[in-house]
Amino acid sequence: MRGLSAAFTTDFIISFIVVAVILIMLALIINLYSELSTLKARYKKMMSGAEGTSLEQMLAAHTTEVNQAVAEYKRVQGQVDMIEEMVRSSLARVSVIHFDAFEKTGQGLSWCVAILDRNNNGVVFSSICGNEAERSYVKPIESGHVASGYKLTKEEEQALRQAMSR
Repeated sequence: MRGLSAAFTTDFIISFIVVAVILIMLALIINLYSELSTLKARYKKMMSGAEGTSLEQMLAAHTTEVNQAVAEYKRVQGQVDMIEEMVRSSLARVSVIHFDAFEKTGQGLSWCVAILDRNNNGVVFSSICGNEAERSYVKPIESGHVASGYKLTKEEEQALRQAMSR
């Protein structure tokens, strides 16, 4: 009997261990199933997106918006470049010099004005005033120099230098 009882006890212990392992595995399977269900619910919620749209649809919509924004940026950048060119060619530098063309008048009625753009292109206007007459002159300026065929007076040169330094 002693042998039978030892065999019975060994079989009982093995059976108990197998049942315990099965129960532990069953608990782990139930836990994993519960976590999988939670993950599935979260995945469906994430993929459904806002207002019933899928994540894929949302990404496609955002991609379209980004492409539209890039196109709009390029259009605006073209306009900015055009405006910058207009500003460069607009008259932006001005200098005025008053002087006495004739020593006897002494009233400083003669004047010259240099008007230039940011590329130092423009004109120099001069008015020489005397007791009985007044003469006006216009001389074109290209890249900071008087156009060929014209000569600047010292007052006109001074007005041109002052305008270019602004």
